[in-house]
Amino acid sequence: MRELITAEDINIQTKILGKRISDNHRDDKTPVVMVGLLNGCYAFYSDVVRAMPIVVECDFMRVKSYAKRKQGDIQITKDLETPIKGKHVYIVDDIYDTGNTMAAVIEYLEVKHPASISIVSLITRETSPVPTQKLYKAFTIKDEWVIGYGMDDENGHNRNLRSIWAL
Repeated sequence: MRELITAEDINIQTKILGKRISDNHRDDKTPVVMVGLLNGCYAFYSDVVRAMPIVVECDFMRVKSYAKRKQGDIQITKDLETPIKGKHVYIVDDIYDTGNTMAAVIEYLEVKHPASISIVSLITRETSPVPTQKLYKAFTIKDEWVIGYGMDDENGHNRNLRSIWAL
């Protein structure tokens, strides 16, 4: 196991992302909804949202796509409770990898007619496809399995690490 991204670097980047997103909405009266994809997003999501000096609504979805390091069928096991029609929606996730999970979530949310949908990701891979939506990202990594800062290993452990580690 080796440390890829330090807790200090994560802290700096989450504050930068929170400010960038907020700056886009300072004079905009359209509501902003931050949608976290559980479980992996929880640490990143809370830090980004706390770094935003604007009014936001917070909600979560639970989307399962991995089993034992293999991406499988995408299942939404917890839906939004917040109406998003006519609102700016930011989907916050720990990692933007193949884009399959995000594409399924976006397709699902588009039928609810938000004003816009953007992606906020802690990590993208060098091999990740470029999304059609605006992407806010903190870090880009090689194709490695990572844990920490909300991301778990195949046993569901190590989400509590403050930095990001490659296995």
